[in-house]
Amino acid sequence: MGPTPWLLPGAGRPRRAVRAGAAETRSVTTNDDDSEALNTGSADEAPGHEGLPEPCDGSGPPHVDVAGPLPLGGPLPPDYGHELSGLRIVVADQDAAAGGHLAAGLRERGAEWVGETTGMEDFLRMLRDHPADVHVALWHEALEPDPARRVALLDTWLREFPDTAIVLTADRLTSASTLTALRGGAAEVLRRGAQGAEVAAVVRHAYRTHAARHGGAGGERPRMLVVGAHPDDAEIGAGALIHRRVRDGWDITVLVMSRGSFGGDPDRRSQEARHAAEVLGASFDMADFPDGHITDATETVQAIEQVVARVAPDLLLVHSEHDTHQDHRAVHRAALVAGRRVPRVACYQSPSATVNFSPNRFIGVREEDVEAKLEAIRAHRSQSDTRAYLDEGLIRSTARYWGRFTGDAYAEPLEVVRYSAELGRSLV
Repeated sequence: MGPTPWLLPGAGRPRRAVRAGAAETRSVTTNDDDSEALNTGSADEAPGHEGLPEPCDGSGPPHVDVAGPLPLGGPLPPDYGHELSGLRIVVADQDAAAGGHLAAGLRERGAEWVGETTGMEDFLRMLRDHPADVHVALWHEALEPDPARRVALLDTWLREFPDTAIVLTADRLTSASTLTALRGGAAEVLRRGAQGAEVAAVVRHAYRTHAARHGGAGGERPRMLVVGAHPDDAEIGAGALIHRRVRDGWDITVLVMSRGSFGGDPDRRSQEARHAAEVLGASFDMADFPDGHITDATETVQAIEQVVARVAPDLLLVHSEHDTHQDHRAVHRAALVAGRRVPRVACYQSPSATVNFSPNRFIGVREEDVEAKLEAIRAHRSQSDTRAYLDEGLIRSTARYWGRFTGDAYAEPLEVVRYSAELGRSLV
């Protein structure tokens, strides 16, 4: 899930160096220690600015030596007499004159670069082409007339562009516009006709507020652990989401609890699962519990606990309890105990999920994420020709169906089990 890092950097929590696109393979062992009895309670080198255009007026502020995106949460670069030195900003307003006036004021106040657009597609392209290089985006509410969809878009962008503070601009500051900004997670709201000092103050405050709430380039990468009973479970249930979050800078580990011997040669299935994780950019772990006979007993809980302790996930994804497969239900129950201290837990949909599966969170994904999911599923060659639920048309149409709840072309559904509201973040 937007994308966005939603957890404040945790003091003293382990961090792992993970290369996107390269899976790590570890074995999981079990031990005989009693686990705590508890039921299910609730870059070393920053990217540069290559490819972004020069300041629109051809001049720009005095030179500021910034090797990459400003580290969120850190101080702004030396002022040089300019209030917004070093910041790179996008202004989106369907009224070109109003947007141009606002952009000119930002340049006068020292912004390093200001991009202007009057359309939604160009706005999203600017952010998606350089997601870590745009510090603040000002977006006028008239670009999306429907208030409910406006809130959904802001929430989606909060997760998709975690390094960018979104400022909602409006003709007048009303309770409705303020509530939209609050519900959607915008960092600030700004009156469209605001002048120099006011604009600079709002933008600067939005940048720093967003940094304090969401971490960023100088903070920890969010971590997610996805647990599946068998090879291919995680990819089927959350493959597009995994790929989306890897692209957003998350560290993701896929843990498979069995080698899938009922479905074919266990050695081959293990290799297929490892390759599928590589396709999605996730790290990989595998246990060796008996396929078809996994229980929620102590040894299963302890095996998951070991990975939870090492990964220290901010979010745990696992099968739903509402599933006809006994292994899926057992892994669900064991994971909830093993992940009792994980701040957020949610369940993905399996082909064997029952009609009682009740998603209450829908994560919008893009075409490239669905393609990555399909490629990961193709890695399971021993299964793809024999399992009807792996039909690519079915997988794509299912993602399109869930997309109706987000406004995106595709989505993956989740049942939220635990959500630590005090963290003040979106789920995924």
